[in-house]
Amino acid sequence: MRNTNALRASRVLRAACAAAALIVLTAVAAAQASGTGPSGPTGPTPGVTVRVEGLTKTLLAPTTVTLQSGSVTNDGNAADSCNALSALGALQDATKGDWAGTWSSSYSDYFVTGIKGTDYSATAPYYWAFWLDDKPASVGACSVDPAKDSSILFFPEYDGKNKSIKAPSVLGISAPAGALIGKSFTIIVTSYANSNGKPSPAVGAKVTAGSSSATVAAGGKLTLAISRSGDVEIDVSAKNSIRDETAVCIHKAGATCSAK
Repeated sequence: MRNTNALRASRVLRAACAAAALIVLTAVAAAQASGTGPSGPTGPTPGVTVRVEGLTKTLLAPTTVTLQSGSVTNDGNAADSCNALSALGALQDATKGDWAGTWSSSYSDYFVTGIKGTDYSATAPYYWAFWLDDKPASVGACSVDPAKDSSILFFPEYDGKNKSIKAPSVLGISAPAGALIGKSFTIIVTSYANSNGKPSPAVGAKVTAGSSSATVAAGGKLTLAISRSGDVEIDVSAKNSIRDETAVCIHKAGATCSAK
């Protein structure tokens, strides 16, 4: 579900609420089978990674947390709480509570309105979109219990009146944890469709590593060679896309890399 303010009288809120109702009424068994929804895991969930992208910069770099049993509330009302094992619990842990939201009693979920100081009011042209494992979520962050090693992404999505603006795709990088100084290694850059998370090669995306940049070739692949040692951040961006980043440890032969 695309998270937006509960007071927003727009097609996005109506569509989101309808999707949530449909999931609750008709897909409980599927949610349980996949480890999502309120009947998902009950113990600690390790390795859940949360990332928050803003319009022009990363607000929260990929942050890995272990979810613990409990509850999460944002408005000071204990009745307005989510399972701490939910995706919203992951956001709570990763940001150390630096988010805001409006509780919907109808759907027992928060509509996220602000993260890390970036807020979108009911009349703002953007809202916080929520993705799970490289796909747009069909329900709110309270209603999803991510499995071990899941990835969660929040980013602003346009909700204005200009219908010609296309929803952004989401970029992803696959790269080795480490590589030798000056030796070639290959990264793969993928673009995930905003409507359904369908992956495709991100041909033409720009990759930046230190002061160097290059363009992704056919198949979404790019070969790099980096001449300095240490953890090197690799950023990828493209028009109308949500950026991504990763780090590769560049080292001498026989040396070891820190855990990625």
